[in-house]
Amino acid sequence: MDISHWAELAAFLGAGISMGFGAIGSGIGEGYTAEKACEGIGRQPSAAGDLLRIMLVGQAMAETTGIFSLIVTLLLIFQNFSQASFIQIPAYFSAGLCMGAGALGPGIGNGLTAGKACEAIARNPETAPLMMRIMLIGQAVSQSTGIYSLVVSLLLIFVV
Repeated sequence: MDISHWAELAAFLGAGISMGFGAIGSGIGEGYTAEKACEGIGRQPSAAGDLLRIMLVGQAMAETTGIFSLIVTLLLIFQNFSQASFIQIPAYFSAGLCMGAGALGPGIGNGLTAGKACEAIARNPETAPLMMRIMLIGQAVSQSTGIYSLVVSLLLIFVV
């Protein structure tokens, strides 16, 4: 096997790791948010509109690192391997590992944040506007590590 085949193998392994771990983090975060919204509506049916809004925004934030993982996965799969060098073999694998592992924390953390916002609104529906602001600020900060992973993965794919 020549270098291009090894680079292709490394890229495909990296793509699988990127998407697999990225989907785990987002899936857990989104599922937790939905669970807490359902519990909240069961306790406080009059707050269903606010809980639905918080749930959907929170799930969208939890999904963003899954989208980052998908981007890295597609970039790895559709690389031109014919001119690959030896150094690109670990770079492609590392790009997938970086994005996959980097997507776990923000995906889960953003979901936990949205779930707790849903719990708070179910206890006190008047806090919905405040909860939305606090949730988004906290999620934005937590999202930064996923963005760092995306940047490093892109550098590994295109610069190395």
